[in-house]
Amino acid sequence: MIDAHIHLFPDRMFDAIWKWFDDHAWTVKHKIYADEIIDRLEAMGVTHAVALPYAHKPGMSVELNAWLGDLARRRPMVIPGATAHPRDADIRGILKRAAEVHGARIVKQHCHVLGIAPDDPAMFPIYEACISLGLPLVLHAGNGPRLTGYNSSTDGVSGAAHTVPVLDRYPELRLIVPHLGCMEEEIFFGLLERFPNLYLDTTMVMVASIPELQIGDRSALARFPGRILYGTDFPNIPYEPGTERLAIEALGLDPEVFVEITHNAAARLLGLPKIQVEGLF
Repeated sequence: MIDAHIHLFPDRMFDAIWKWFDDHAWTVKHKIYADEIIDRLEAMGVTHAVALPYAHKPGMSVELNAWLGDLARRRPMVIPGATAHPRDADIRGILKRAAEVHGARIVKQHCHVLGIAPDDPAMFPIYEACISLGLPLVLHAGNGPRLTGYNSSTDGVSGAAHTVPVLDRYPELRLIVPHLGCMEEEIFFGLLERFPNLYLDTTMVMVASIPELQIGDRSALARFPGRILYGTDFPNIPYEPGTERLAIEALGLDPEVFVEITHNAAARLLGLPKIQVEGLF
């Protein structure tokens, strides 16, 4: 399995993030640091984990990308992501170095954390750098969860209405919207039919722990298996990390569909070997 959505940060940054979650969101069940996170994922049968960093202020991206690249060299099951704050100088240079020096294969941006909408021109250099460097972008563009700790209303800085203009303007951008669009899953499922470079991931929406994120029609996953990636958001979740996988297994999907969601869709995006279904089941 490829977990296409986890988070790895330096210890002090994790401590600050978990305090924010305690104050404004949910209690993270397993407050464990990078190496233990990787050990847990490997024990669960995850072969690769895509680590998604994000910067909440300018000037921290270079150091964060370098830290994650160093970790991935030491723990090769980690696929390092990269980030750049929209107000950083030389966004393309930051992401180019992350890819060429630190092995980053994907970029992450979180509109709620930034307080910047997807269609704000401040984001355009991020998209243009991703396109020119051939890097997919994970963009938290869904308007949930609505948490009190953000500086801006989530509806004002996210949602399908703010995402469609990006898809229209940059059709070549390989864009992954996590959490199946976060409270607008039916709209984003429909957008998969219009935009061939749009992808979604399953992170946190297959379980009942956070009702506002849980999707209604889980059978929709079978309609777009090559465009949906398995992800967990581990460790920043209030339940056991295997819960997401069990919920997908409970759908009784055809083996080909299950393997597409849990491995092959992400493998294509990231340049990893695909696996054959024959002999697995």
